[in-house]
Amino acid sequence: MSQITPALALRITAAFEQLSTAAKNLNTASDELAKSVGQLDTALRKLNLGVATWVRLSRSEDSQGTFSLRELGYAKVAGRWGIALRTIAGRDSSSEHENREEWLFNDAPRALRIQAIDMLPDLLEKLVRDAQLTARNITGKIQKAQQVANAIGTATPPTQE
Repeated sequence: MSQITPALALRITAAFEQLSTAAKNLNTASDELAKSVGQLDTALRKLNLGVATWVRLSRSEDSQGTFSLRELGYAKVAGRWGIALRTIAGRDSSSEHENREEWLFNDAPRALRIQAIDMLPDLLEKLVRDAQLTARNITGKIQKAQQVANAIGTATPPTQE
């Protein structure tokens, strides 16, 4: 078994001390980021939109058709609405061979959160468009729903024997 030389021990100790400081700074910055996104998340939840929206962060594909996609969105993840991130990887856009992972923003891998921050304004703009479109679609269906409700209201229930 080889022994650690004093010079190697000194290098390791110095590196670990620097790593400890770097980790503290990284976690402090990450906590601040989480707070900011948390404020936006809270504001969006208060709107009670119920509209899922995604914007692309990146996409790559190789010559064999294997792709990787990263997206930022507002969606219901694990039963809770919020700003979310997801990765999708697969082959030839076939859903049966697809690997999909979704997280609420602050639960996602750090590198993915960092990549997504610059796209928050794009997400908000797309959310506006999708909410407006959904409202128009619902409005267009109200008359049909009223007709069905009226027909049910005037129907005579079958007699029970």
